[in-house]
Amino acid sequence: MLALYLTMIDTPEDKNKFEQLYMKYRRLMFYIANQILKDEYLAEDAVHSTFLKLIDNLDKIDEVDCHKTKSFIVIMVRNHSINMYNQRKRRKLIPFEGLEAIYSVNNDIDISELGTIEGAILKLPDIYRDVMILKYVHELSNTEIALQLDITEATIRKRLERARIKIKEILKVEGLDFD
Repeated sequence: MLALYLTMIDTPEDKNKFEQLYMKYRRLMFYIANQILKDEYLAEDAVHSTFLKLIDNLDKIDEVDCHKTKSFIVIMVRNHSINMYNQRKRRKLIPFEGLEAIYSVNNDIDISELGTIEGAILKLPDIYRDVMILKYVHELSNTEIALQLDITEATIRKRLERARIKIKEILKVEGLDFD
């Protein structure tokens, strides 16, 4: 499958970067997708679709082996898998057993190593944390985030607003007040 993806990429540098991404993250991506979809074939489809999206977004990835890249890929595959799950759920083709397993994959980030604001972001619910990470870490526009997550720009703006409010609440509890 890797050879097929590589034919879709123009430059040797991008091919090398994609090959490294593929080798490093394919198992993690499959694990996340399979935890959500509970079906190996659908999980493979989700991973394949995510790799196709990654090809279009290679310019947004600077380093292959860093937390920023890992979180970007995890967010992409998780959201694509959730979208697939929701589409199938609407058709009532698969049973729902819960999405708790998704939340157990938290990018191996140690909150004590991060600053207070970053720690507050990590404490946010996934829907807000993902949007904040894509906006401020990956520096995507609201339009790009909406395309990645397959939701409207209005939803992105509302999630960012709610995330900021929640971050202020978290920081206030920790003794910091930015008002």
